[in-house]
Amino acid sequence: MDTHYARTVGHIDELLVMIFSHLDGRTLTRAACVCKHWSDIALDSLWHEVTDLRRALAVLAPLALRPERGSASSSRSPNAYAFKRPLTAEDWRRFQRYSLRVRRLRHDQRHARASTERAKRHVPLHPKVFDDLSTTCPYPDIFPNLQSLTWFSCAPQRQHFSLIFMHRRVRHLGLHMYRSEPKALTAFLNDICTRCPGLTSLELRLEQPMRQFEEDVLLLLRGLPQVTQVSLPIFSLTPQVLAELSRLRHVACIAFGHPAQAQPGDRRDVSDFAPTIPEEGFVALRSLAFSAQLPDAARLLCTTQWPIRLRSLHIKTIAITTTLALHDFFCVVRDRCTSLVDLSVDYIIAPDSGLTSPAPHPHERPTLATFRPLFSARSIRVFEFRWDYALNLTDEDMEEFASSWPSLEGLQLNPQPVPEPDGPRLTLLALVPFARHCPNLRNLALHMDAREPPALAIPPPATLARFARLETLAVGLSAIARAEPVTLFLSQLLPLGCVVSSGLRWPDAFDLALEHARVPLEVRAEMSAFWTRWTEVARLLPIATTARLEEKARFSVLEREMHALELSRSEDRRRLTCLEREVQDLRGRTGSTP
Repeated sequence: MDTHYARTVGHIDELLVMIFSHLDGRTLTRAACVCKHWSDIALDSLWHEVTDLRRALAVLAPLALRPERGSASSSRSPNAYAFKRPLTAEDWRRFQRYSLRVRRLRHDQRHARASTERAKRHVPLHPKVFDDLSTTCPYPDIFPNLQSLTWFSCAPQRQHFSLIFMHRRVRHLGLHMYRSEPKALTAFLNDICTRCPGLTSLELRLEQPMRQFEEDVLLLLRGLPQVTQVSLPIFSLTPQVLAELSRLRHVACIAFGHPAQAQPGDRRDVSDFAPTIPEEGFVALRSLAFSAQLPDAARLLCTTQWPIRLRSLHIKTIAITTTLALHDFFCVVRDRCTSLVDLSVDYIIAPDSGLTSPAPHPHERPTLATFRPLFSARSIRVFEFRWDYALNLTDEDMEEFASSWPSLEGLQLNPQPVPEPDGPRLTLLALVPFARHCPNLRNLALHMDAREPPALAIPPPATLARFARLETLAVGLSAIARAEPVTLFLSQLLPLGCVVSSGLRWPDAFDLALEHARVPLEVRAEMSAFWTRWTEVARLLPIATTARLEEKARFSVLEREMHALELSRSEDRRRLTCLEREVQDLRGRTGSTP
């Protein structure tokens, strides 16, 4: 290989950045030792995001275990890291080579990112570490180029340690708030507003329901006029908080944190949802997520003109409502949210969910007529709907659903309902209309009865089209008896590479909710068998689809050969006819007879 070419390729900064972005920390450390050019780029990648503050500070000075302050006994085992020696100016000068590269700092003491981290005993940093950092740093900021700070501390007395990393260039702040002394919390929030006046993204997690923090959150929002994105736990966007957000001129996105990471709030905080939105409110809002009862949500969307500009609307409904109220809500969405692209109506099945028992009668459940108003909302590309029990829909209904909504790119139609022995069920044939009418569909989630898959036709009929772009098929815990026949049927519909996913969003919470709803134990036990069989389908499907495509390719080659042979025979017959005509003409001219 040409050494000049190798040296040139190895010094292309853009190429190195792309390669280093896929390497782990240990490999990046080794790459930083190759040469000075690689060192700068590898260190940029290695220090771009700091997720282990202890390891980062160990570069500044050595750390050692020591007891927390207030320990009465000297024999107590060490339980916090502190600097072994006082910090010097030389330590800070050497550390600046790395601190200037940090753009994101994530200090998450509450949620470990990997199972290996969860298995380790958590040892925090000693409070004296933060005192040493703030008193000895000779520079205005510890991480001068920091843009994103996430600080999820494990105790109330540790949340204020985040202040020493805040400065005017921080644009994103993630904070887990604890209830402390009112004056202390107010002073802490005022310090945030003073240190980060240009903050544009705010993510809050709360130790208690929003009603315990509402005044403090309102104070924080009033001090951050440049905020464009706000993320709150589910059931935490109260009417007062939403009204305050409507007065911020730059707010474009109001979202919810994931329930698996941010503890949901209390449904009672949003049970009466009637915020007062000023006429000029939400001038920049494009994406909104909130929790409310659907009639309250419909009334909110009918106020002023701001819903017209919405592109994304996610509603976590706190209670199951009637099909008529659901139909009316969809009518409001169709008439008021004319620019909407992404719509989600989600009823979270959790231990505190008020599930009805026994299950409602099929005529009391959403039907095709309930969803029909949305078929006129041509701008919607993604629709997610989650309810309690299975919907009253049939395979024939899916034909109208798909043909009326050909522009769909994502559809989740209650894929994880409460299990019941006898209830409305779609079959695998419900997939066929979407494959035929929705060429841009990438994600599809349905609850189906796959215990009796349709009979296979060889070759497949012309009406059985294959999905063009489907990437994920989610089936929840749909009933299934055997994996093999289901795999063979799906191999006719799904493209190669499409992933079949099964299971529940939050299994523990779902199981508790089913227990509260008195769902029979044998029905719940059967769900585990369904998951096992669908996992087998996901394993076998790529093999079956590949074989099916190869079979189709061979069949196509055979068809082309047969067509070519037919053309050749037709050409031979044409030539024979021409020869016969010439012979007849020749006989006519010569007067010869047969």
